[in-house]
Amino acid sequence: MAVKKKKAVKQKVDQDLVELGGRIRALRIKAGYKSGEKFALDHEFSRVQYNRWETGKRNISYKHLIKLTNAFKISLANFFGDGFSN
Repeated sequence: MAVKKKKAVKQKVDQDLVELGGRIRALRIKAGYKSGEKFALDHEFSRVQYNRWETGKRNISYKHLIKLTNAFKISLANFFGDGFSN
């Protein structure tokens, strides 16, 4: 029973990371960037790491989340409040 619960929790976390990546992608596009690579370079993020965040393949640290919301010129409350279901 515990194995099923752990698997369900992991699947939920993976889904949430994909949703987080979608939010990041939507904000990048809203900011006028067609390319994630260009956005990453302009805001001093690793291009590879930024791509992993957008695709939901990598967790983002709080420090980088703050830097990211600053790049989008929004607060954390707005980041999680508008267009993000969790």
